[in-house]
Amino acid sequence: MFIFIEKFIAMKNLIFFLFFPFLTFGQQLQLNNPIIISSGSAEGYDRPRVVITANESPFVIWSKATTPKAIRGRKWNGTAFGNAVDLVTSDLTPTGFIGPEVAAKGDTVYLIFESLLHSNHVIYLKKSFDGGLTFSDTIRVSDNSNTHKFAMPNLTVREDGNPVISYMESTTSWLDWKQMVKTSFNFGTTFSAAVDVSALAPGEPCDCCQSTLVTKGNNDVFLLFRNDDSNVRNTYIAKSTDGGVTFATTEDLDDVNWVLNSCPTSSPVGAVLGDSIMVVRRNGGSGINELYKSNVNANDLQKSYFSKVEYTGSSLQDKVEISAANIATGVFVSVWEENRNGVKECFYNVQASDGESLHNGVLSDTTTFGHKIEPDIAYGGPNAADVFSIVYTASTAHEVHFLYSPLMFVSAVNELGGMGNKQLLKSVDLLGRKVIPESNKPYINLYKDGSMERKIVVE
Repeated sequence: MFIFIEKFIAMKNLIFFLFFPFLTFGQQLQLNNPIIISSGSAEGYDRPRVVITANESPFVIWSKATTPKAIRGRKWNGTAFGNAVDLVTSDLTPTGFIGPEVAAKGDTVYLIFESLLHSNHVIYLKKSFDGGLTFSDTIRVSDNSNTHKFAMPNLTVREDGNPVISYMESTTSWLDWKQMVKTSFNFGTTFSAAVDVSALAPGEPCDCCQSTLVTKGNNDVFLLFRNDDSNVRNTYIAKSTDGGVTFATTEDLDDVNWVLNSCPTSSPVGAVLGDSIMVVRRNGGSGINELYKSNVNANDLQKSYFSKVEYTGSSLQDKVEISAANIATGVFVSVWEENRNGVKECFYNVQASDGESLHNGVLSDTTTFGHKIEPDIAYGGPNAADVFSIVYTASTAHEVHFLYSPLMFVSAVNELGGMGNKQLLKSVDLLGRKVIPESNKPYINLYKDGSMERKIVVE
């Protein structure tokens, strides 16, 4: 692949041609054609999640939101996906506007979901030890309480295969929210007492923002959550050094305070490489809802920067997920949804272990009509080494799409000096129409400072 660039400065009306190009290197996803996992209301298509089980076999779950409600799944069998099965049926009344979630370590798979069997809602776990082919009966994780409600569960798996669960707790009037964590040391049979991690931060957690978890080994557990301190809705990270039984330290990760009167329904996410946690989250403190990244030291929770994942200028970036891989010196790949040109598509960013952006691109199938939303990503997958597996909802088409992609090393021809961290207004074709950049088609990037950059990516 080669990227040819001509750079225009509108104020001076000058053109700089590439008489002296230089060669740079990056990594991008080499996306395959999407596989339709589920289609139509009868099969369901809401909020798919993907994990990798033993033998690099993806396991995909999603929700069926129409009656009878269900949580469904399909597993890769070595050559294709097997038939869809109901993992949670309507008798368990799965509910909640965020979830369910799934996590795996080898063939140990955990599924967490919110149930309306009780008016106060219940957080249930199901577990599998055969890669998702069969699951146990439900195991209650939230307390048996008549004085509190429970919602928005999430989970991760420690190095030894044991689950750590987070969820939100409130009064029966949906007030006094807390971010709770429980951990297990016997593969989900029993759990530790719930600990209120959000008590370490000022104010209280955002009442509709799910927390996320990452682990390092067996002892270090990190909870990422959005806080609400008098309408300042910044991202916090908290650390446990005893497997999630207790949490002692926390840090505010945002340099720009995001002041908002209502909950943004947006969660921070993180991935670990060595002693670094790459945290990506939405922040609208500048007036533009964009994704920001920070490399957080796993030992002391201090971050080394607060910068944008991709400069877009105006569109809302949200619903981000991230995965890490020890490829070369290490990479992080983030995926998110964004309404850039009037239609929501799913985008991706490849970052080096030091946070340098290596490539941005579109991952969803732009030939499928309508919006594509709620992507998820996991490292691993079929048919090749160093593969990432990705799922998303084609919401207008009512489908769940799965695709896998290896990282491809690419070289690029750039003009001397580069474009730096300019803020992009939009991309247009040669007729001035808004476009999403595609390979082998020329386009022009328009920046806030009045400059323009013409590109064609030849693949």
